[in-house]
Amino acid sequence: MRHIHIPGKNKHAIVLLHGTGGSASSLFEIGQKLDPEAALIGFQGEVEEQGMARYFARYSDGSFDLRSLASATYDFKDTLEKMIKKYELEDFIITVVGYSNGANLAVNVFKEFQDLPINNALLFHPSPVRSEIPFKEQSNLQMFITSGDNDPYITIDQFNQLHEQLKAANIQVETLVHHYGHQLVYEEIEQAKALINS
Repeated sequence: MRHIHIPGKNKHAIVLLHGTGGSASSLFEIGQKLDPEAALIGFQGEVEEQGMARYFARYSDGSFDLRSLASATYDFKDTLEKMIKKYELEDFIITVVGYSNGANLAVNVFKEFQDLPINNALLFHPSPVRSEIPFKEQSNLQMFITSGDNDPYITIDQFNQLHEQLKAANIQVETLVHHYGHQLVYEEIEQAKALINS
């Protein structure tokens, strides 16, 4: 998986997974707000949908192409492990930030692999991803998930189910639901920043 790496000044690396139509650098501004001294690593979605980059394909009805999702999931894990070695991040705090399609990829990664080398996952506006599949236990992970009351891609019941699934896997998780739709709002970034600095 192609990526852009910007070295930082501390022992914190933020891996950024963009939404549909984004690019490897789309979330760099958010990464800098979360920790201006952290290394930033943006992963590029390599599937195209109507000219827009995504990490995995979906069908015309909006449902996910599970084969494409599986391919992206394994590609992400493989790239993450190589990247940790290449940039000597073994003793770094690793934070994954995902928005929309990027958050969905991260959700599936945590359902597929146990005890990943990730300390924080800040997942903004994930959708239901293989809802019948439980999360794997992650011994070192704290997670933050968000949604909106009017988010067209997930209902509040589905968001609550996601929350319960995470707790069932003994993953430390905090949530935020705002009164808008699928867009990121200021309080999401501020609460995420507080979580990783706690």
